[in-house]
Amino acid sequence: MNVAFRELVRDDLVLLFNWLDRPHVKRWYSREPTSFAEVAAKYGPRAEEGSNVRAFIIQLDNADVGYIQAYAIDSFPEYERLTGAEKGSLGMDLFIADEWRTGHGLGTTVIRRFVEDVLVGQYGAAAVIAGPNDGDAGGIRAFEKAGFRAWKTIENEHGERERLMRFDREALDFRIAPIDLLDADTCAAFSRQMYVSAFGSDDGIDAEMGAQDEHYFERLRAHMADIPEGNVHLWHGERIVGQLEMRLLESEPHVAYVSLVFVAEEARGHGLGRRLHEYAADVSRTRGKRLMRLSVSLTNVPAIMFYRRLGWQMAGTRAHRGQPMAIMEFALN
Repeated sequence: MNVAFRELVRDDLVLLFNWLDRPHVKRWYSREPTSFAEVAAKYGPRAEEGSNVRAFIIQLDNADVGYIQAYAIDSFPEYERLTGAEKGSLGMDLFIADEWRTGHGLGTTVIRRFVEDVLVGQYGAAAVIAGPNDGDAGGIRAFEKAGFRAWKTIENEHGERERLMRFDREALDFRIAPIDLLDADTCAAFSRQMYVSAFGSDDGIDAEMGAQDEHYFERLRAHMADIPEGNVHLWHGERIVGQLEMRLLESEPHVAYVSLVFVAEEARGHGLGRRLHEYAADVSRTRGKRLMRLSVSLTNVPAIMFYRRLGWQMAGTRAHRGQPMAIMEFALN
């Protein structure tokens, strides 16, 4: 998927006028233009040097497929007041021109590439704010999958409710890499912290982990052999701040099991749990799976709510060492 951005020119205004008249664009991006003159008056200056709004045509494999723009939020004082964004924050919004291209991951790819290559890479943005319509579930989802986190909801100057999404530049400093057992102590420490979070105490943890964590490492090595790309660490600079563990069962060839999703306390609040979830989903799809499944303690309400927000559904219960566990499933599209 070769995504690129070319600057808007005045010759694009007819194309833009046609795009803005499409039902899915009118519904979520902009009210219907009354005339070409209105579009030219609004977007024409954005094709000129010195505009407060930098406008681009999205290209996919050299074909024009949408529109995207960026602006300094403090160039629009009323919107700056409504958002409460700090000085230097950049805003962005976009639409994909053809409805049939939506819902397949293109929006997420475009957003992530634009943030990394243009807003951070060229303009040095410390924070990027987007405001999809509060009812635009697909748009919100695309921003979340691109690494944005929900920030707040506002009513803009047109009386529309916006779900403000935020991306902080420091999020680019996080990377995912396969687990190296040279970091075995970190693996075990994270697993133990997750156990206490799940069950509220460390009762039974030694039986679960084994002497010197041998039971745990035996399981981890087996999972790494079965699905090495699904057992990873999340790094921030030179520090490990998160962990994902996955496993497969021969008896259930259509299912990928998520054994652990953990983000260290000091790294929380940046959407990293969601990022590990999305990574697990990508691994599962690549493996041809139709479903992800996990178990979580019924007493761990925050974890259950986290997974529910991501789209996981309750699928039953089971017991584990006398503890009640919820079975949750996530359908892979």
